Parts: sequence; structure tokens; C-alpha cells
Amino acid sequence: MAAKFKILIRRIALSLCAFLLLIVAFTVYANVKVENAAESRIYFSADSFPRNKVALLLGTNPLNKLGRPNSYFTTRINTAAELYHAGKVDFIIASGDNHTKKYDEATAMRDSLIAHGVPECRIILDFAGFRTLDSVVRAKEVFGCDSITIISQSDHDARALYIADANGIKAVAIAAPLRAGRLVRSRLALREWLARDKMILDLWFGKQPHFLGEKIEITDIMPQKSYATAEGVTMKIVSPEVIQNPIDSLVVEFTNSRDEEMTTGEWYRIDVKSNRRNWIPAPYSKKYHDLLAKGMEVCFNDIGHSLKPNGSFRLTVRPWLYDLSDKSATYRLVKTFSYPPYPIQKSDTVYVEFQIK
Repeated sequence: MAAKFKILIRRIALSLCAFLLLIVAFTVYANVKVENAAESRIYFSADSFPRNKVALLLGTNPLNKLGRPNSYFTTRINTAAELYHAGKVDFIIASGDNHTKKYDEATAMRDSLIAHGVPECRIILDFAGFRTLDSVVRAKEVFGCDSITIISQSDHDARALYIADANGIKAVAIAAPLRAGRLVRSRLALREWLARDKMILDLWFGKQPHFLGEKIEITDIMPQKSYATAEGVTMKIVSPEVIQNPIDSLVVEFTNSRDEEMTTGEWYRIDVKSNRRNWIPAPYSKKYHDLLAKGMEVCFNDIGHSLKPNGSFRLTVRPWLYDLSDKSATYRLVKTFSYPPYPIQKSDTVYVEFQIK
């Protein structure tokens, strides 16, 4: 009887050892797969980072277990804001867990991004980012992103990149700084290894996000191009960020990088590119075309706006006169400006090209 019991114990021990070896082997396999997939696709600086339309900011709790600011949250927000202000992304999907009213990662990320100067209209909330798999898959299936920039810490980035690859998403990632002690880093590394095991199993067994829902379109930001007949002045359209018909107004910003003051007035013109080669005046709105044909003239206030050296200012243009309904066309806003001495016969011209969504 004792001999049979010893044999049973030995078999159980051998089975446990074999099971543990299997877990270790699988963990090594999962981590090698993830690290190989992420090789050379995780960046640590915005300077050399490739531009992308949309960034996926992966969520975490803004507070740690002690109720203090979570450095993981803070550094992710700082990195996301840095990417946006460097012109590397147009929109940021703030994807996080919102399983209760008191736990809302996405809203916390939005509020913090706004505090870091990211416009609210460039932040898209995803309240169903319960897991990394949910966040990445929803970026494609709900928000239509075939290409994304992932923002998290480097270990987490690698796992998200692997999920993106498995779902046919072209992705790169930027690593937010990791500010933690050795003990915390070790604990989080172990947690990440196990998370990669679970991720591999989820992908093998076809695990899907908890929720998908209706698709949400992320509107393209149309490119602008600014140039002038004299060096030192530029003009850009700062509002609306997405130009759509009907256009009530355009807020433009002049920048004067010269060492002398410049002046501009209320007058403007809008051109359209004919046959994609030559610029011609845009057609007048049908509402005013007959009046213009009868001799009505367009007048502008005789007001001059001064722009100090190395300064900038904004001006509102209301393009009510023109028919800008052709979405396939490229338009340009034209304004004149001059430098002293005044009065002056010759004026220079500044242009900004734009398109309409």
C-alpha cells in the first residue's frame, strides 16, 4: 500500500513539474514572439517618429493604489501631448476602462490631455477599452484605423503591436518613460509576461472585444500650404480645423518673422485651381451672382491691422461671397500685406491653400 502511495505522489510531482516546465516554455515562446514582432518599431523620441493620423493612447488608472498620481498615467499623457504638438498625430483615441461611474480612464485621459494643450476636438473617447485587445481591435473595427500609433510603456507597446499585427493593422509605438523602482519594475515585468501568455491564448482561440458597435468616422484633417511673395510672413487657417460646407467663417493666423512691422487689411480673395494647374478666381455664390452681374460691388472696411516684428495675430474671414461646394477642388485664400515705409504703392501677397471635406 505504501509503495503504491509513493508511486502516486511521484507521478503527481512529475506531472506538476512537467506542467510548470510547459508554462515556462510557453512563456518564453510568447515573449520571444512578442519581442521579435516589436523589434525596431518602438520609438523613444518624437524627433524621429513617423507621422500618423491617429494615436491610440492605452489607458491606466490616474492614481496608484496609494491614491497618489500614477507615473504610468502621467508619462503616457505627456508623451501623447508631445506627439500631438510635434505634429506627429492629428487625433488621439483615449481608450480605457469605464466599467463603473467612479472608474473612468478615458475621461481622465481626455481632461489631462486638454490641460496639456490638446484641443478637445482632436480627442476621441473609447469607453470600451477594457483590455489591450479591446482597445487595439476597436481602433480598427469601430474607428476605421488601418494604421495607428500606440502610446504606452515599452513592454505594453510590444504586446499591443503583436495584437495589431494579428488583426492586420499597420502600427508603430512610442514608449512613455518608465519611472518606477526596481521592485515595482520586477513585479510589472512578471505581470507583463503572464499578460503575453494570455494574449497568445486569446488570439489562438479567437477572443473578441467585449463590445464593438457602430462605426465612428474620424474625419481627415486636410493639408494646408502657405507661401508669400516676400519672405518672413506666413498665414494658416486655424479654425475650423476641418473645413466643411457651408463655411460660416475662417479664422486665419498671420506670423511675421521679420524685424519690422507689417500691416494687412480686410480685403481677401479666394482662388480655385483650374484643371489642377492654373489658379483662377473662385466662382461667386449663386445667391449673389445676379447682383454682382448687375453691377453690385463688394466693399471691405478700410481698416488696417498691424503685426509687430516676430509676432502673430488672428483675423476672421467670412467667405460668404464664394461658391466653395466643389470638394474635389483645391482652394487658396489670398490676402495682401505691406511693410513700411508708408504710404506704399506696392504690396506683397500671402497665400494659404486648403481643401474642403
